[in-house]
Amino acid sequence: MGLPELKDKIRLQLDLADERVLRIVSSVFDNYLNEVVSCDAKGNPISLSEYHNKVEEGLDDVKYKRIVSKENLSKEMEDWDIVLSC
Repeated sequence: MGLPELKDKIRLQLDLADERVLRIVSSVFDNYLNEVVSCDAKGNPISLSEYHNKVEEGLDDVKYKRIVSKENLSKEMEDWDIVLSC
């Protein structure tokens, strides 16, 4: 069974589910989206939903040309105190 078929199957099952099952499914999704998948530059944990938001922000930055040149970034990096704790 491929992904489209699995999604269709789950949609049908959700349409037939009672409140108890829907609460369980909701809890599973909440836990999945709040799972720590990475860390930010300062070592703070980032959940999956936060990670997706950061990716979208980055794509918007590129789209709207809110970027730093390689040369300017190299100059900025000279002043960074890098801490890798993740």
